[in-house]
Amino acid sequence: MTTVLFFCTANVSVELIKEFVVESQKPEGTTNIWSLVRDPSQTEFDEGTVGPLDPVETGFLESSVDNLVKFMEGLPEEDETIVNDTLVILDGRSTRDKTVLIHHSVYEMPDDVEDGEWVDEKAIKSWKHWRVPFTSAAYLAMYLENNAYDFVKSWGFTAKKDNFVDQEGVLRLPTLPMKEFDMLDDDGWPA
Repeated sequence: MTTVLFFCTANVSVELIKEFVVESQKPEGTTNIWSLVRDPSQTEFDEGTVGPLDPVETGFLESSVDNLVKFMEGLPEEDETIVNDTLVILDGRSTRDKTVLIHHSVYEMPDDVEDGEWVDEKAIKSWKHWRVPFTSAAYLAMYLENNAYDFVKSWGFTAKKDNFVDQEGVLRLPTLPMKEFDMLDDDGWPA
């Protein structure tokens, strides 16, 4: 199973974490891919964070994206289930508007390389990001994980004048079919 790490850079409630995990799995075809990283010294990760959770004291309070990227780059490479090019952030805004930030690393060619040509030595790594509603997070993460950045880019999600980004800067994916929830335990967490 693929595991995408998520971080809390603000003090968020267990209820908000639960809401993120549950809401992000409503679109058809999604599963619990999220693993909460609680502390910078953490070396083992859940395969799908589920409840009940103890109150979360985040070790990443007000951490910058650069610090989270360094954490990701320092992970052992032998665990092939952990996605090392995508990370998700629940921040102070997440509590207000039920959105997360998804960061994804890509390699691109500089402008001096002809279109369609690829030169490994010239590849530039950069991190792209999108703010999405909880219900779109797993959907976008799966597209990105399946090497579909070019497809995502073709949707216009990376353009500055983006038809899919609202005035609040939130990427609003086209309406996704929702699945019925028959996989929840008594506490409402994925079974």
